[in-house]
Amino acid sequence: MRARTVAIAAGCVLLAVALVLGLRAAGVPLAFAVSWTTVAAAVSLALRGVLVDDPVLWPPERPPREARGSEVSRLAWAINTRSGVAGTILVRRVQNVLRRRLAHRGLDLDDPADHAAIDALLGQGIRAGLSRREVRRDDIERALDALERIPTDTEEAA
Repeated sequence: MRARTVAIAAGCVLLAVALVLGLRAAGVPLAFAVSWTTVAAAVSLALRGVLVDDPVLWPPERPPREARGSEVSRLAWAINTRSGVAGTILVRRVQNVLRRRLAHRGLDLDDPADHAAIDALLGQGIRAGLSRREVRRDDIERALDALERIPTDTEEAA
């Protein structure tokens, strides 16, 4: 990098000397030739940023939502470590998976008539634990363990 900078600086100095000598050969006094060469160098340095660099947009664009971390990391941060309360995103995700698994068995998580059959399939308190106002980490863990015990369509077909 340093050799490149030295080469560029040497090229600029040679260009300036050639310009001064060219102006002197045209009959311009030395002081004016040096002055105009200095002005030309200053203008070219000032315009360098405008002509070469990409324009900088302000304020900078916000990164897309996907770039803020993987879905798994967002779900991992959805549990408050101090209180043990699970975030609504995580609770909804577990409820949606549970709804899909129960729908294959003809059960509806929101239908009160199916609650007894769901409790018999999952275990007592698991359905109620997911419908509380503050769902705790152990409720999520018990629900996920119960989900693993329910065979999927591919497991039933095999």
